[in-house]
Amino acid sequence: MHLSLQQFENGCVVKNPGSCAIIGGGLIATAGALALEELGHDVTVVTRAPRPLRGETITWNYGDVSSQTAYNAVAAVDSVVYAAGTLGPATELDSVHAAIADEIIPVLKLAEYAAAGGARTFVFISSGGTVYGPDAPLPTREIVRTAPINIYGTIKVLTEQALLEVGRKHGLTIVILRVSNPYGPGQSGTRRLGFIAAAIKMALAGEPIVIWGDGSTTRDFIFLEDVGAALASAASYRGESVILNIGSGTEHSLLEVCDIVSSNITRPMDIRFDQSRSFDVPRSFLDVSRAAEVLNWRPFIVLEEGISKTMKGII
Repeated sequence: MHLSLQQFENGCVVKNPGSCAIIGGGLIATAGALALEELGHDVTVVTRAPRPLRGETITWNYGDVSSQTAYNAVAAVDSVVYAAGTLGPATELDSVHAAIADEIIPVLKLAEYAAAGGARTFVFISSGGTVYGPDAPLPTREIVRTAPINIYGTIKVLTEQALLEVGRKHGLTIVILRVSNPYGPGQSGTRRLGFIAAAIKMALAGEPIVIWGDGSTTRDFIFLEDVGAALASAASYRGESVILNIGSGTEHSLLEVCDIVSSNITRPMDIRFDQSRSFDVPRSFLDVSRAAEVLNWRPFIVLEEGISKTMKGII
């Protein structure tokens, strides 16, 4: 894993690792926890997911985002990372107001509680693939006006703005990480968790994969270890609140992904095409130069290498 040993205090380096509570136990949260552990942080994770095989010094507690366990975890730490959530870009909702109550209110409560307990930084994992909309200039910078076309992106944007207000009110540094399309070992291979995981699973099983549209749709795919390193750097940041893109900085089409997967199994994939979906952005990739400036973070794993590593970890 490529990690920077630099940690930040008011834009400068912090020499001593601090304590961090991570809310959420998915792949991004786990990658961040392992990266923070490697840097010497005292890490507590609150999750309903099973504990991974690694992370011997990390404290893993069972609980959801509204549990007393979560509030206890954020009560007296230097930083908090919120990487929980139940929605995806394809989620269909019966009630918008219920989704807002379920997805946004718990984040704000935890952030205010953490600030009252002395936390310095609150990191929120947002979306770099859905918040900008279909007409954003490419590569997309953080200053581009948000224009989400699905409820997932809309809720991410609303949460971002509300957290920035919490930061202003309580003197809490808010770091918004707009993560593009993460992938890596451990993904289940369902389409809900990403196209690369699904493509690998179908290829290994010798089954067809369905592509919505003609396959020209592009995404900015970023390897999970790179996301974890960004999260670790963000948790150590002590400057002014900031919104940062976290991606590879390059775009690859779905057909390109299938070609790379095919090259790893030495046979062509069986690809089927279906009607494109209204909530899918046709092209997406991010300008990640701001994260390099603020966090001294850069992605290291190119797509070919990342897919090769992922193919060894798909279950």
